[in-house]
Amino acid sequence: MGKVEAGRDPFERRTYYFIINPVAKNEGSLKIWEKTMETLEREGITYNYAFTEYKGHGVELAREFLRRQGDAILVAIGGDGTIHEVVNGAAGFPSARIAYIPAGSGNDFARGEGINSRPSKALEGLLHSERERIIDLGYYKTSSEGYFLNSLGIGLDAAITRVVNQSQMKRYFNKIGAGKIIYFAYFLWEWMTYKPDEMEVVIDGERHTFTNTWLVNISNHPYFGGGIKISPNAKPDDGIFHILVIHNIPRLKLLLMFSTVLWGGHLRIKGVDSFEGRTIRITSSNGAPIQADGDNVGAGDVCIDMQQQMVKLVVQGE
Repeated sequence: MGKVEAGRDPFERRTYYFIINPVAKNEGSLKIWEKTMETLEREGITYNYAFTEYKGHGVELAREFLRRQGDAILVAIGGDGTIHEVVNGAAGFPSARIAYIPAGSGNDFARGEGINSRPSKALEGLLHSERERIIDLGYYKTSSEGYFLNSLGIGLDAAITRVVNQSQMKRYFNKIGAGKIIYFAYFLWEWMTYKPDEMEVVIDGERHTFTNTWLVNISNHPYFGGGIKISPNAKPDDGIFHILVIHNIPRLKLLLMFSTVLWGGHLRIKGVDSFEGRTIRITSSNGAPIQADGDNVGAGDVCIDMQQQMVKLVVQGE
């Protein structure tokens, strides 16, 4: 467990607990945290903070903070992976409240929630014009289990996520402000080499079988992959998953299809099927990889269930 640093009196009722990923955005999150601390000190805000030190540490820190004060406001500073860990740590603490200051390269959750992309503005909204919103989570069980905020994918998107997360080049490209290049490069590689799978998808008890399946995406939010609006109609508070299955599309046409995602044109293409549901079971014949909020969580088969009104999200007031 990492050292938990204290700002002011931690026993005052309204305490903010900040969980910071120090390597997010190539350590740009550290500069964001320094400016955040200056604001907190200047305004006399009670706060505690800790830095994550390894994968899964955000889960542990969130639980540690909430055991001290169950109704605290946990504030994640980092990317989608950081807020993903904080939310997983907060599961089981019904009085917990979650806030987010985006400091990553993708920031899909912030984009979908309308959280200001400028950290100073996001903090200002949190401190001075906050409101609470209760949102849903997806629960998954495969070789591991947990919750996701944005989406879960099985197939091509998870294969891309896997190689990007393992890449030694990712940090270098992020450092020079060209993080999108590494994603695009690995997308092209996986597009050329990935082998589509046969998948059985059971949605609320209704069975569907797809051959030559590129991917199945289960969305609780519109965005994934750093701004790709994969499910334009997905909402995190309606109790429904939006399910997208891409199958039986030739390799070249698949590349052209992804060029239409920005304006939602992919939903009209033959071989792109969309569904809605609350309980999903997916079986892949060749053990396709699985990702949840950009974190690789297993391969093969997965069960997903909608967990309604699971998180109290503190966002900027209207």
